Amino acid sequence: MFNYLVRLLSDWHYAEDILVETFTKLANSNLKESGSLKAWLYRVATNACYKLFRKNRGDVSFCEEIFQQQINDSMPDLIKEIRIQKLLNELSENQRVVIVLKFYEEMSYQEIADTLCCPLGTVKSRIHEAIENLRRIMVRRSSPAPIHRCGVVEDK
Repeated sequence: MFNYLVRLLSDWHYAEDILVETFTKLANSNLKESGSLKAWLYRVATNACYKLFRKNRGDVSFCEEIFQQQINDSMPDLIKEIRIQKLLNELSENQRVVIVLKFYEEMSYQEIADTLCCPLGTVKSRIHEAIENLRRIMVRRSSPAPIHRCGVVEDK
């Protein structure tokens, strides 16, 4: 759960806060045994993330500190993780959530739908849109900006 929150928020400290808040809510809840604890925990944590996104519109940004402990292991992996996180940060909150749940938390489409309390079709479309947006972002980053005859770089 902590890795999910760090990946989603790009901030170690916010992730810690939301993790504590989530488990505090669990301790104070009257959860029924018939429901999925995993889905409930992720739903509470994700809702807290959405609340934070709304509160800090534009303030939640990539923090390289979250990867500092990996530096000694493998520098190429660290660089790859930083690039991936920067790409994820360019997605909308809804798209980022489904991508992280699917590819990092390895949830099925149905588990994601249960976690987010939304229809299965919505999950599938958000994942599809997120993947398409990631492709567009990567293409945009890999193509150099056009240069005019006078040497001025054109903004896209």
